[in-house]
Amino acid sequence: MAMEATYRKLISLNGAKNLIFFGALGRAPFSMLQVGMVIFGNYKTGSYAIGGAMAASFSISNALIQPVNGRLVDKLGQKKIASVLLTGFVTASLLITLGDYQSKFIYIFLSILLGISVPNIGAYTRRNWKAITKEEDNQKVQAIESSIDELNFLIGPSVFATVSNYINPIVALYIAAVSSIAGTIGVVFFNSIDIGNIKEMASNNTSVWFSKNKTILLVSLVFLGACLSSISVFVVAKEDIGNIKNLTAFYYLVNGFTALVSALLYGYFFKNTKSLKNYNFVFLFLALSVSTFYFFETRNLIIFSGFLCGLGIGPIFLLANSYVSNVTESGKLTEAFSWLASSVGSGIAIGSIVMGYFIEEYSLNTAQNLFLVFTIIPIFLLPFNKGWHNDQ
Repeated sequence: MAMEATYRKLISLNGAKNLIFFGALGRAPFSMLQVGMVIFGNYKTGSYAIGGAMAASFSISNALIQPVNGRLVDKLGQKKIASVLLTGFVTASLLITLGDYQSKFIYIFLSILLGISVPNIGAYTRRNWKAITKEEDNQKVQAIESSIDELNFLIGPSVFATVSNYINPIVALYIAAVSSIAGTIGVVFFNSIDIGNIKEMASNNTSVWFSKNKTILLVSLVFLGACLSSISVFVVAKEDIGNIKNLTAFYYLVNGFTALVSALLYGYFFKNTKSLKNYNFVFLFLALSVSTFYFFETRNLIIFSGFLCGLGIGPIFLLANSYVSNVTESGKLTEAFSWLASSVGSGIAIGSIVMGYFIEEYSLNTAQNLFLVFTIIPIFLLPFNKGWHNDQ
């Protein structure tokens, strides 16, 4: 068996530092705008309902379009598609910030355009890593990528909220937009990595990546995203309704930092494999961790639940991405990673909307039952989640 590279060795590879730095910058909109659009929408329209609709529109449109954009990138190349997307993203950002529209639905429409046009830089960087690393290093690579994701979701919402409070949400949105533009340009146009002959790979890439045997993994990721976003809404509501001061801030800090560290530790200690067994095991652990929310009521115990969930969140996403990287040909990698991100993103949008509705219409305790729905249903699917590496 070939020896896996260390993290230090991977980071020293040609183009790796570029992927890490600019890849982190390019992810900013996904962490900043999913929450930030609520703040921005209320600032522009005076309505949190419109702000919530804008956030949902951004998230859902982005999740639905990602597989399409990913396939176009694999067929036509990163530079061509990124140029088109950045043009649309800059235009939508200027229109939504500079305009003062009588119809509030225009803001929702522009939020959809933002979601459609923002480049999914995480799929680009994951695909580019494959060109400079060996297969046995896939899990460590995905650990690095997952830790960057977690760092963004740890910092992004706080940055948007802080800038909005001390300056205004328009400046906060510009920061997210500039970060995305700079990150995308750095990854795509200042890239020294040779990812191969796009035309040759495209000629062999005649079918879409999605197929029936991939459905169970994707569905499990939808439920996972729904579970995690419903917990986020629950924690915010719990702080407000239960009058538990600073619960949200400490929860996100502990949960996000634990997920970041656990991803790196998992990648360090465990070998890369062409199997979903570890993914299924971590999913079960995460489901058990989520169940602790039913028994913990105080701030410290709820934060402890966040710590337990973080131990599972870090590894589970790197396991899904590393498996796909292991078994997918290079000509379909961007599309494949985009499908995974789309599934999680769809779940996040669904979980947030449904959880918010149940809290508003019923009660926090009733809404808490959604945790069971979002974790138990996919558990019954896990025995069938064996992957598709034996079918190829």
